Amino acid sequence: MRVPIIALACFMPAALTLAACGPSQSSSPSAAATAQGAASGAAAQSRDYHAELALVGQPELAADGKSIIVRVNITNDGPIPFGTQATAVHNVNLGAHSIDAAGKIMDNDLARGSMPQAAPGATVKATVSLPIDKMLGNRAELLPVAEGVGWFDKWGTKPLVVGPFMACSDASFGRICDAAGIPLTLAQQ
Repeated sequence: MRVPIIALACFMPAALTLAACGPSQSSSPSAAATAQGAASGAAAQSRDYHAELALVGQPELAADGKSIIVRVNITNDGPIPFGTQATAVHNVNLGAHSIDAAGKIMDNDLARGSMPQAAPGATVKATVSLPIDKMLGNRAELLPVAEGVGWFDKWGTKPLVVGPFMACSDASFGRICDAAGIPLTLAQQ
């Protein structure tokens, strides 16, 4: 049987291409495969993110009167480290949503605060400044957030809720009160 020359010409480049991908080639993955693997690895590892949050003291009024300072202890009770400076894959900040009285998120990205790297089992302190103009009449829901991946409540972390905050009715101008009507103390710098 005679094979037309055109058929051989079409078959040969494909055969040479397949041979070039054979076992004699280096086993190092391509940049695209590496990036895809890193992305899927980050997604797989992010399921392991979990933390417990606890309020440190009470929210305070910043010295400039423009924000509410909230300090939080964050315990990493998951199996992987995280923090603002951990790694590009595990870049986690303390984030805040503002929520209204009905529990509706008013501002999903209200504020961010950096936090030290937290190894599994470790507790670190983080601080976030909540802008007063977006907090009056609202509460803040605080959670770690893996930047570009998701908020920790996605993986079962319970948010820490503070507030609501309001302008004090019987105090001097510019004072902010908590839900019980007690003025916030000024933060120590």
